[in-house]
Amino acid sequence: MIRLLRTLQYYLKMFLVALWCTLVTLVFYVVSFPFNHRKWLAWAYAQALNVGVRFALRVKVHVVGRRNMIAGPAVVIMNHQSNFDPLLQGPVFPKNAIIIGKKELMKIPLWGRLFYASNNIMVDRQAKGKNGSAVELSVERLQQDDCYIWIFPEGTRSQGGKMNEFKNGAFRMAVMAQVPIIPMVSKPLMNVLDVPNKIAKGGSHEIKIMPAIETTGMSIDDVPMLMARCVELYKNEIAEYTGCRPDDVFNP
Repeated sequence: MIRLLRTLQYYLKMFLVALWCTLVTLVFYVVSFPFNHRKWLAWAYAQALNVGVRFALRVKVHVVGRRNMIAGPAVVIMNHQSNFDPLLQGPVFPKNAIIIGKKELMKIPLWGRLFYASNNIMVDRQAKGKNGSAVELSVERLQQDDCYIWIFPEGTRSQGGKMNEFKNGAFRMAVMAQVPIIPMVSKPLMNVLDVPNKIAKGGSHEIKIMPAIETTGMSIDDVPMLMARCVELYKNEIAEYTGCRPDDVFNP
């Protein structure tokens, strides 16, 4: 009986989350027309999503290390667990941040228009050379605009407490643009939201902003070393959260 009630509670909360996200997206879709190509749209959208989702899921986001959030330009990296990550990251999403996405995202109703209007980087996978390179386009933006580029170095969701191996794109763009990397570590979501078992526990979710890592003077040959340094950082932080060995943090 208790399990049934927990499952019903989970689906009720998921319904409220979906309803809130739909309403917020509709509002910002309309707002995106008079305020086209404004980076603050993405920041405001993230804050609005976060307010309702935190209320529906009864999750309080606790941010550690705010003093480590230096001014841009910089590359912000964070571990990626599930589709719920962006809904809880409003408290740490910088006001001047942009993200990278495929041009095909424009086809998504409502959200595609909002993504475009937020002045994000749109990558054409069909284009050849520089115009189709996410790294090259990101380097240009970092050099021309005091922005943050927000990226999940795993490239895809890990779906659990463990992480996927990092890809080198975020580290290449930081070195090529000679800007710092700001690592952010998100505590495993399973502590507040157990999706596989359909349990919305609620509680406190922690996001830690780590000290920035400078890349000034580095070359492309230093990318493996830089990536290894960040991998080691995430190993230790996630291991501390989960109680496992650092070498067991990444999925095989």
